Amino acid sequence: MSHISILELREVISASPIHKAPGPSSISYEWFKLLSDTSLQLAIASILKFHEFDALLKNTRPITLLETAWKLLVKIINNRLFSIFSSHHVLQGNNFAGLPGSSVNTPINVLDGIIKSHRLSQSSQELWILSQDISKAFDSIDL
Repeated sequence: MSHISILELREVISASPIHKAPGPSSISYEWFKLLSDTSLQLAIASILKFHEFDALLKNTRPITLLETAWKLLVKIINNRLFSIFSSHHVLQGNNFAGLPGSSVNTPINVLDGIIKSHRLSQSSQELWILSQDISKAFDSIDL
């Protein structure tokens, strides 16, 4: 929840691709590369929702007026999460596919192998595969 420093924002901006479709606003990454530090400070802000903060992440939301700026904010948050996950070994086993230098290939290949093995075995039993969407799980976690 620490504030985004200009240095952190500049690093993400400089690592962003060029000549990409900017979206409806037509404001591209190249535009952000031209902004002064003062202008960058105004680009991204966390806005409280209509209830008390109470140290709950679900009571805030980062907003921007520009979709390219939104992408920059998401990259900063992802970079911070990757750093924490990597240094504290939060994700282990096959739960590491989202970290830099890792890949979703291993979990996908394991699942593909299970499916192929089941087909080749010609088993009369059904193969059930469960997929869980936990995208809203973090709304219920306190700081």
